Amino acid sequence: FQDYHGLLSFRTAMAGFMEEIRGGRAKFDPNRVVLTAGATAANELLTFILANPGDALLVPTPYYPGFDRDLRWRTGVKIVPIHCDSSNNFQITPKALEEAYNTAMAMKIKVRGVLITNPSNPLGATIQRSTIEEILDFVTRKNIHLVSDEIYSGSVFSSAEFTSVAEVLESRGYKNAERVHIVYSLSKDLGLPGFRIGTIYSYNDKVVTTARRMSSFR
Repeated sequence: FQDYHGLLSFRTAMAGFMEEIRGGRAKFDPNRVVLTAGATAANELLTFILANPGDALLVPTPYYPGFDRDLRWRTGVKIVPIHCDSSNNFQITPKALEEAYNTAMAMKIKVRGVLITNPSNPLGATIQRSTIEEILDFVTRKNIHLVSDEIYSGSVFSSAEFTSVAEVLESRGYKNAERVHIVYSLSKDLGLPGFRIGTIYSYNDKVVTTARRMSSFR
C-alpha cells in the first residue's frame, strides 16, 4: 500500500499549487502536507487531534452549516459562536473573541481553538490581515490553536484580495506557529464537486505525525 497521507510527489504538487494561488507570498513544505478525503475529513481529523469530547472550538458567525456535522457529530466537541455583524462586514473583533471565550468559560467548557473560514462560507468576504494578526495574538494569549479553512483561497477576483494566515506567519516571523493549521481542498477552486482531495497543513510536528497516523481512517 502507498502512504495514506499522500505520495510525496502529490504532496509536492499540492504544496506548489497552494503557493501559486497565494501569489507566491507564502511557502509550503510538502512534508507538512497530509492528504485527506476532502476538507470535511480534514476539519474533523483536526478536531479529533486538537480537542477532547466536551471541549469547544470558537467559530465566527455566520458559519458553514455543515460544521455542526463535521466538527461535532463524531468528535463530541462543541461549537461556541463568535458573534459578528454587518456593521464591519462581519470582521472578527477582539471584543467578540473575548466574549465567546468568556461564554465558554462561564459554561465550564474548555476552549481548544478558533476555527475561521477565509474566504468566508457563506459570506464570501475575506478576513483582513490586521484581523488575522489579532486572532493570532488572541490564540497565543489563551494558549489555544487556530484552524484556518482556506478552501476558497483561489476563488477570489484577485490574489491580492486574500491574505492567508501562512503569509502573516512568514511576514511577522511568528514564534508560535505550532498553534496554526490550514485546511485546503481542490474541489472548490477547480470546480470539481465531490472530488475528495483535502489537505491538512500544520506547523506543528506532533499534529502532522498524528494526522498521518490517523489518515488511514479518513
